[in-house]
Amino acid sequence: MKLWHLVLFPSLMLGMIVAKPLPIVYGGDAFRSPLPANHGHYSSSLDFTGKWLKIDLSCQQLDVYNDQRLLRVMPISSGVPPKWTTPDGTFWIFRKVADDHMKGGIRGSSDSWDVEHVPWAQYIYGGIAIHGAWWNHQFGVPRSHGCIQLPTRTFNPDPGDIRDDAKWLYYYTEIGTPVVIIGQTPPITKVPLQYPDPGPPVALPTFARYGASLTR
Repeated sequence: MKLWHLVLFPSLMLGMIVAKPLPIVYGGDAFRSPLPANHGHYSSSLDFTGKWLKIDLSCQQLDVYNDQRLLRVMPISSGVPPKWTTPDGTFWIFRKVADDHMKGGIRGSSDSWDVEHVPWAQYIYGGIAIHGAWWNHQFGVPRSHGCIQLPTRTFNPDPGDIRDDAKWLYYYTEIGTPVVIIGQTPPITKVPLQYPDPGPPVALPTFARYGASLTR
């Protein structure tokens, strides 16, 4: 950042002063979102206009709205508590990647991940994104390292009758779409998170575009 940026845009200086650091588990990520508004608090009286999303951790569900009209309901898998609990608050989509490569954790440990071809990723806070999870076959329970996983047919070797919620949502939202996360993550049994090993190269669809995040 150059000095003249701060002269012309003093709000940048204010943002640098008041910006709060990301939680330690997301601290290595290279991408940051705008500060969440009302972090940890949501009032049902908030009058959103246009497109916005509400995620309820308690029932593992994502609701899609236009103004106050509910358009679609999707099952999700959020972060596994207590270490990887998805944060609550009001956020905004600040980055979209149609085909992402996500990796992170402690290298060589059972709690690390390296997953190629994560489809329809929409980042809302640091390395936390809403994205498709073709390896997940049990939505409605926490199963991630903090991200919000959605059903997808993209890259899914056995899509069956799965509805591609992740793709639909990717094309519905825009940069800046509000995402409200409420509720409390339900307790689950402590089992290791299972993620696929990096597989052989596959033919990529025409939408393919790469990004990278250090946390998920």
